[in-house]
Amino acid sequence: MDNEREPVELEPKVAMAYLIRAEYGRVAFIVDDLPVIRPLNHAVVDGDIVVYTHHASAFARAVRARPGLPVSYQSDEIKPHSHIGWSVLVRGTATDVSDHPRATQLGRQVQSWIDRPHDMVIAIHPSEVTGLRLTIGR
Repeated sequence: MDNEREPVELEPKVAMAYLIRAEYGRVAFIVDDLPVIRPLNHAVVDGDIVVYTHHASAFARAVRARPGLPVSYQSDEIKPHSHIGWSVLVRGTATDVSDHPRATQLGRQVQSWIDRPHDMVIAIHPSEVTGLRLTIGR
């Protein structure tokens, strides 16, 4: 069949390269035994996904309550008409790095959409990186 979409698995390094170019993604974590998903802007720094948020956000509260919080972080870019694009999923742990000597510098690398004070830098350290690129088959 012509124009059939095919998923192509990405090598972890290639998947991270897509994530480096992405502006935002979604973080998934558990709070009170229920899944929570929040959109976040991010930057990839030294292999970690860095987010800059407000200390009262649901994600910040969860990370403070449980250092090393298990999370999934997903980002994608799918063109609406052709449905061609990519999707990357990272599994790892989230830690408050606001006390890190480079925290201010790290936070500034994240371009946030929200115009409110950000005061908490969180790093997601990947343990597994997977991804798919959707292409047109031949």
